[in-house]
Amino acid sequence: MSAKLEIAVILSTFERPTHLARSLLSLAQQRGVDGQFEVIVSDDGSNDYTPSLVKGFAETAPFPLIWVSHKHNGFHVARCRNDGARASHAPYLLFSDGDCLFPNDHLQKHLLARRPGIVRAGDCYRFDEETTARIDAEVVNSGEFARWIPWSERRRLLSMLIKGHYYLRCGHPKKPKLTGLNIGISRADFEAVNGFDESFVGWGCEDDDLAFRLRKAGRQIVPVLAYTQCFHMWHAVDPTRPTKWLDGANVHKLDDLARPVKCARGLVTLRSENVGRAPRIRQLVA
Repeated sequence: MSAKLEIAVILSTFERPTHLARSLLSLAQQRGVDGQFEVIVSDDGSNDYTPSLVKGFAETAPFPLIWVSHKHNGFHVARCRNDGARASHAPYLLFSDGDCLFPNDHLQKHLLARRPGIVRAGDCYRFDEETTARIDAEVVNSGEFARWIPWSERRRLLSMLIKGHYYLRCGHPKKPKLTGLNIGISRADFEAVNGFDESFVGWGCEDDDLAFRLRKAGRQIVPVLAYTQCFHMWHAVDPTRPTKWLDGANVHKLDDLARPVKCARGLVTLRSENVGRAPRIRQLVA
């Protein structure tokens, strides 16, 4: 009997093919989830060799692999994540980025952590530039990168876990935060708020908005850090990222506390807005 598809990993990416190759390789090392997951690479319109890299990887990938893309017109990570969800089939969604590595039990631990009405909020250990440059295929295959985390990073995530559970106990209205590179959510809960708001263009705040609307819809956001963490490879910051978070172009959109649970431009949009917006989807491995 074949395994049942349980989880879709949605990787957002834009013109970082060397990072993406290592990210996909780490997913190929997942244990205990054979036949239970699919991967969707949701591309923000890369004009480099990202599509051919994904196609080549798909030829030997031990999981179904889908590539989704659209014409590049600025930083559209909210749309990338929605495109990935629209192209996926599994009942549980794991959002991350193509510059992340995953321990070989990452998907298994996310599946163990899933609960009805609970959205899992995660984070990552962050590698510096020098360490990132040392990560090659052999390091990814062996999982050795997990031993390269400095104690400062381990303390930081432990502190986040402790604070996250404190925020839950005291009923904090905005925390724990959702961070787009490690979000576990059921398809039903994601669809209940119409996904990410695609009016968020440029770096930042689309995950804060999603968290706000999920809480408004009665869902609870709970840390997943006690189960698993991912690993973020260094790269230059996006030019739309502000020096200070408060100076971000999207911050003002969070001021509207009356905004509806279902965003107007999300998984489903008005027909007029859908014209010319359909992503290119390729099923690369059956």
